[in-house]
Amino acid sequence: MYKQSHRLVFALLAALLVPSFLPAATASENESAEFRDAESIISRCEKAHRSLPYENYVVHITLNGIESLRVSHGFVDSVPTTLMQSLNGLPNGVVNFNRQIVYVESDDKFYSVGDSYFPNIFLRLLNSSAAEIRQRYDIYSLGQSRVADLIVDMLKLVPADGFGYNLLLAVDQDSGLVVQLDVSDVTGSLVERFMTVNLNRTEGNPSALTDVIARIPSSLKQSAPARANETLSWKLGWLPDNFFVVRTNRHAVFGSDASSEYMMISNKFTDISIYLTSHVTDISVPVLTLNATTIYRQRISENLDIAVIGQIPPDMARTIAQSIVLE
Repeated sequence: MYKQSHRLVFALLAALLVPSFLPAATASENESAEFRDAESIISRCEKAHRSLPYENYVVHITLNGIESLRVSHGFVDSVPTTLMQSLNGLPNGVVNFNRQIVYVESDDKFYSVGDSYFPNIFLRLLNSSAAEIRQRYDIYSLGQSRVADLIVDMLKLVPADGFGYNLLLAVDQDSGLVVQLDVSDVTGSLVERFMTVNLNRTEGNPSALTDVIARIPSSLKQSAPARANETLSWKLGWLPDNFFVVRTNRHAVFGSDASSEYMMISNKFTDISIYLTSHVTDISVPVLTLNATTIYRQRISENLDIAVIGQIPPDMARTIAQSIVLE
């Protein structure tokens, strides 16, 4: 009975994760060519982000379950500002405010980790320029479909360097807003999906965004000071195309006598954290995956372990780990 129940759960989730797009429709003679041209569609997405306030109710679907989210987008001092909050349990969320990322844990708990980017690929994509997307991905138009009762243009984004996840976008033809994002690996298996169930254009900033901005502590209303990078005892022998080093530091491992040297690299779409740590425990499972996130661990010497963590495929994490050069 236990196995049958679990099989049913996975069958239901698999059904939800199967791409549900309709076959590409035939464009009428009166339709603008920009709806069918991939480059123009990406430009419309950037224009919409920079000009339209809206509230978007989204479901985030993974093999671990379904999460309900609200995306509230508007402008603070003319700067595009986006808030994503959970609609289940505590209203935890994240917002880009004053060009930094601020996390919202409850009515009175806010914190920032300094210079960073949005923690999921959906928000990063919304806040990326058309030029940044074109640099990172090869873009293909797949015709038209329908999502949340909206006629959409379908785009496929393939990493130009061959590393990372493939993306499938649904872009509302009327507004230019992204209303669905599918993330899949190189085999075509779906890893996660962000899907709109209700999109509302607003006259001004949505009330949820206005409320959070008003409650952000004054200490976070100043841009966070840049952190000084520390020299490490190792370097990367291979850095993926378009990735750069965001920060490096040394710190103790909480709860042990071990030490760690840390590097974060990013291409603005994906952050990859790399830890070189003195040996603590045996590595019995080198690769762990949780939805789109991979944790790859490897012993590189008698006393040192390397861990690579990020929303990247396991092969990419393995290649990074095996490129480490001790100095």
